[in-house]
Amino acid sequence: MISIHAGTRYKLELLATIQIPLHVTGIWLPVLHSDPLLSGSLGAGLLLDPPATVKVYSCKGQSSSCGIAIRSENQLLGGNLDVIEEIKRFRSNLLRQDLLVEVDLPVALGKGYACSAIAALGVAIGYGLRAGLTLEESSRIAHIAEVKAGTGLGDVVALLYGRGLEIRYSPGGPGFARVENIPIHTTIITATLEGFMHTQQMHSKLGEELYSIAAPRLASIFKKPSFDVFIREARHFSIRAGFVSDELRVFLDNLLETGLIKGWYVKKRVLVVAPRSGRRVEEVVNLLAKKGLRPRVHETSSSPLRVQLYM
Repeated sequence: MISIHAGTRYKLELLATIQIPLHVTGIWLPVLHSDPLLSGSLGAGLLLDPPATVKVYSCKGQSSSCGIAIRSENQLLGGNLDVIEEIKRFRSNLLRQDLLVEVDLPVALGKGYACSAIAALGVAIGYGLRAGLTLEESSRIAHIAEVKAGTGLGDVVALLYGRGLEIRYSPGGPGFARVENIPIHTTIITATLEGFMHTQQMHSKLGEELYSIAAPRLASIFKKPSFDVFIREARHFSIRAGFVSDELRVFLDNLLETGLIKGWYVKKRVLVVAPRSGRRVEEVVNLLAKKGLRPRVHETSSSPLRVQLYM
């Protein structure tokens, strides 16, 4: 049994640090297969910094400190997330090691920032390093766990391969999906909307309609891949999927029409706004705050996940 403990950091040996960007997909189309590694999604989304941070410690001789500690916005969640439980079920031998893996998420879990995929990647890579697994082998474990837990389909490959604007042209896990990137360097504002939406609930709500909503939007992006096309089509997708209230849509479209922002979209309970540069970033932040939201300012990530070894 893996014990959950925050650990006493100054007594433990730091083995690795993993930086994993946030990922907010804008459009996706699920593709399911009997083999989890062939399941995935077509889609497109943004990789955002500041990233989540994963620290891997050796706790040899201090078994009470070993295990998995996941924090979301500085609140300790423990390590019994559905996606982590799946890793324990099909790769229990991987986790039976003298390690402490701490995952610090800068945003709330279950909102749409790909936190379950980040946690799965952090745990799989952290234990995989000691087991001699390659980054891709560990990431496949995380992808399988996401598929089995029903918490995601395309986030793991986006986090592993993506930067800036990522586009998933074919489904599957690491080594199977085709992911291409458009490097962009722009400020993005996000805000968490009220409520919690599990990925399975979201797919159940949309049902077969998801295909008719997503397919034409993705076709436009595949035909002319660019940030402008993506943010436009992601907005349409959000509205058709019912992720945004009429009141919020009118407010956001007013910002768009007045030229303060380049575009917006909503994934589950995460609002993504692309402000125009300069002082307009601060202006948009203030307007969102007056709307009762808690805006966060991000930069698009210039790289996918990053691993620093100290071993």
